[in-house]
Amino acid sequence: MTKFGAILLVALILFSSAAVSSLGQGASPCPTQVLTPNPARSGDLVCLVPQVYGPGGLVGATNGGPLDDTQGHQVHFQASSVRSFGPINAEIGVQLSQLPIAAPVAGFIFSGGVVTPTNSFGPILTDRAETLGRNKIFVSLSYQYFNFDKADGVNLKNFGAVFTHEPEPGVCSIDPTDCLDGEPIYTRDVIATQNRIDLKVHQITLVGTYGITDRLDLSLAVPILDVRMGISSNATIFNFEAPPVNHKFANAASPFYGQFFNTGYSFGMGDITLRTKYLARQAEKYAVALGVDFRIPTGDPNNFLGSGTWGFRPFATYSARVGKISPHASIGIQGNGSTVLAGDVTSQPVTKEHLPNLLTYSVGADGSVSKKIGLSADFIGGTLLHGSKITTSTFTDFGGNTHADILTSFDTINLASLAAGVKFNPIGNFLITANGLFRLNDAGLHSKPVPLFGLSYTF
Repeated sequence: MTKFGAILLVALILFSSAAVSSLGQGASPCPTQVLTPNPARSGDLVCLVPQVYGPGGLVGATNGGPLDDTQGHQVHFQASSVRSFGPINAEIGVQLSQLPIAAPVAGFIFSGGVVTPTNSFGPILTDRAETLGRNKIFVSLSYQYFNFDKADGVNLKNFGAVFTHEPEPGVCSIDPTDCLDGEPIYTRDVIATQNRIDLKVHQITLVGTYGITDRLDLSLAVPILDVRMGISSNATIFNFEAPPVNHKFANAASPFYGQFFNTGYSFGMGDITLRTKYLARQAEKYAVALGVDFRIPTGDPNNFLGSGTWGFRPFATYSARVGKISPHASIGIQGNGSTVLAGDVTSQPVTKEHLPNLLTYSVGADGSVSKKIGLSADFIGGTLLHGSKITTSTFTDFGGNTHADILTSFDTINLASLAAGVKFNPIGNFLITANGLFRLNDAGLHSKPVPLFGLSYTF
């Protein structure tokens, strides 16, 4: 135990040091105000959406945008685009940082050095109360694929967003020509967009569990992520001033219509989770365990590989034995710190906000079909407390044209999923796992069915 504990401690120190250094970064990777000529796009995925129109956003070409430079005022659509796209970026970042992973549940339980009879090989994405056994080691490797298609019911493959011009009251005080209600007519101009976001994540998770005693386990989960993301936007300028108009696209086939693209990729380690679980009550037909998950911010939040903040989740797990079936249930509360993913990555310096706390709960059962095959099914729920959400809306411009738009709010977000899978024991203490995760509602970041394949062994 001493050797294994020392290895865990060294790994924890190394990972924590890397995480602390990354958390100290305060400069924005994608500021909204670009003052240098010919700026370059950031390579960070968190900047992919804000910089789809260029490194400077919806500004003039001199400052890294797609629009013609204007005379007498700056092009002020940038703040509106940040307000519209920012919540989508935040929701993607927040929920990518909390992807489900294969639980550190061994298919075999030992007590006193011998296998304790159980009804199955255990659940896959949830937990059970029984611990592994003194001096026993469990290792697993699993693969999951996420293909995200919605956010709060909004179709990420086709959604509208309207960007409005900022006020310019000082212009009319100097020259009242073409003004209305103290504002130039051109401030009524809008840019209407139709957008598509493609987001796919491959996640490989390495899990190790060590039985310190017959009642106490220590686990370490290390996710490795491959994140691929792209955004396309078709933008149309609606001008309402008399010619010559102020707002046009530079270097485009049409001065009032443009097509824009931005793609990115990241690969690396995500946030490591360290878990300790204690078997508090062991009876003949049921067991209760208490545990704590510590999330260490080892993943790069600017590339959607991690949360960018520490996390702490106390939980309780119950499991029982009813014939050939093992019902189980768990509940926990994830407390989080502050991160740029919940704040504004475009501000200089970046602003951080509290990552929404998450109430987790699950109920399900696992059982055996034969000595070699076990089945598992679970309802998995989560409640994001004061999370950001988007809804579809419409916007009517100064000329009476109606455009598809999105609105942002903060609310309690209830996530519901169903997991079902099978474990196969070909030989010894070796298990092969296959599982599917299916979302039951559209709340939060929604993925198409998530497959999981895994291998595990208990020593």
